Amino acid sequence: MQSQPAEVETLKRRVFEAHAEARAAVRTYNRGTWLRFSMTFVPVPLLVVAGRLYFVDWHYYVLGGAFLVVALAMYELDSRAAGRRDKALKAAKEARTAYRLAKSGT
Repeated sequence: MQSQPAEVETLKRRVFEAHAEARAAVRTYNRGTWLRFSMTFVPVPLLVVAGRLYFVDWHYYVLGGAFLVVALAMYELDSRAAGRRDKALKAAKEARTAYRLAKSGT
């Protein structure tokens, strides 16, 4: 019977650790999202606006392709970051569920 309270305390510590990791993952994701958003929608359109008087027709095709490549790369980076965030949130939820089950004694 002595091991059960120790197990509950261990699970409780794990819940706090998992929630701290989840908060850090969400904060990191949110900060990175603004950076990825800026990297997608600032450089290429800024080049178009800045150089519109000097570009010939084919420059716009190149810049359009560059915009698509940058947007797809940022989408992939965002998907990976969202996966890490979701994994941390899922681990926190599982830790909380395990703690509640251990605490209730079932």
